[in-house]
Amino acid sequence: MNNCILCGQKIAFPISIAFLLSFKPIKHKPMCDKCENQFEKINPERICQQCGREMETTSFCGDCVKWQSLGNSFINRAVYKYNDAMKEYMHRYKFTGDYNLRKSFAAEFCSHIDTKKIIVPIPVSEETMVERGFNQVIGLLETIEIVEALYINQESKTRQSSLNRKQRLKASQVFKINDNMKDVIKDKEIIIVDDIYTTGTTMHHAAHVLLENGAKSVRGLTLCR
Repeated sequence: MNNCILCGQKIAFPISIAFLLSFKPIKHKPMCDKCENQFEKINPERICQQCGREMETTSFCGDCVKWQSLGNSFINRAVYKYNDAMKEYMHRYKFTGDYNLRKSFAAEFCSHIDTKKIIVPIPVSEETMVERGFNQVIGLLETIEIVEALYINQESKTRQSSLNRKQRLKASQVFKINDNMKDVIKDKEIIIVDDIYTTGTTMHHAAHVLLENGAKSVRGLTLCR
């Protein structure tokens, strides 16, 4: 028995005779059923084919139509919808600095990652690292080998959460490649990983820098969209 990482309630694990005789280790769930059921997984058969947002059709969302008009066709996939429960989770995880909450989705999220490819997490600024104490994306990737190829190209990056949709789409490039990682990414297939895909500005800019520096291909995966 363990406690739900979100609400603190006890989680009982039903143990049968057959399970005991199997000698398998008990896998503790990070969340109770009540909390887990608040989060909605995206139906992969009903998504925008570019960014992975769940939609009624399988065409392209408005944001991606705008990106296509700029010549960008970067493809992203996401696991969960950014609903009210996810918004509350992100607030607790990122902005109140509850690093233990990384365990809520780490195992599920990592199961969607192709580890045969180079995994590059979106970095946070030095200012955010000092203030928060951790990179929330890397926290979700504890069991995955990562390559920290990117860094923020300014002393204080404007937080995406502080910008409205129009400002995010117009945001300027903020990423650069770490010099010692240029040979690592060259001619490689890369997956860039972030926690939230909003308008796609962050992911598109990261992909552009990686491709510009020799990556063979770049796709994205985010926890939510």
